[in-house]
Amino acid sequence: MANSEAAEPCRGFWADSARIRTGYLAEVPTHLLVMKIAEEVGEVVEAYLGMTGGNPRKGVHRTAADVLDELADVILTAAVPMVDLAGGPDQAAQHLAGRLGTVSAREGAAGGANGWHGSFIAPHVLLRRPDGAVLMLRRHNTGYRDGWLAPPAGRIEPGEDVLAAAIREAREETGVTLNRHDAVFSHVMHRTAATLPGPCHAISDYWFTFRRWAGEPHAAEPDRASEALWIDPAAPPADLIPYCAQALAAIGREEAFSVRGWTPGS
Repeated sequence: MANSEAAEPCRGFWADSARIRTGYLAEVPTHLLVMKIAEEVGEVVEAYLGMTGGNPRKGVHRTAADVLDELADVILTAAVPMVDLAGGPDQAAQHLAGRLGTVSAREGAAGGANGWHGSFIAPHVLLRRPDGAVLMLRRHNTGYRDGWLAPPAGRIEPGEDVLAAAIREAREETGVTLNRHDAVFSHVMHRTAATLPGPCHAISDYWFTFRRWAGEPHAAEPDRASEALWIDPAAPPADLIPYCAQALAAIGREEAFSVRGWTPGS
């Protein structure tokens, strides 16, 4: 279950960073946590030299996996004081998302590749029963909108088209098998928010409806969703993520396209 309205390096990353802070690092002052980053960076350099044989006396004695481990330690070591300084894991995630947008916009300031700017794409799946109810998952331990409802959704992985990604996400998150020939295109929402990554700070959500599937839908990733439940899309509960509620309303009106967050006339 991916976060499609705010960027996060990995699922549960900021929640885990906050738990580390309040766990075995609870008594360590913030300034020491910041200073620890420099030590971790030094270990990255040491591992890289060991991988490339940069020290003739020692030769090649480290691997790429060692370097990756040390780089990951730098990221984790930086994340913990970020939680402190930002005021919590959600605020840290928002700050990183904003920073990612700033950095990625540097290329965009020069026009990007051949003057093109891109929005991210997020596939969404509606499993619809004969009575019209659609399946939702209650987000859990994701670092974004935990406790709120959303349909199976996520990101496109390399080599996937948007429908293939939708089918994969539904299988991973609900345990069902879908056939792409059963997909009914339902809606595209183009939305923007300051916390979204990239020079456009925008995502295009593709919604597909399925009325047939194999398997019993359930919360197949209990570490990321606490329950699966069926809702009436015409009367969604108050804890449905707002952009999802807007999309369901548009689908109910048989509107193929909507926008969210943009300034009118922009």
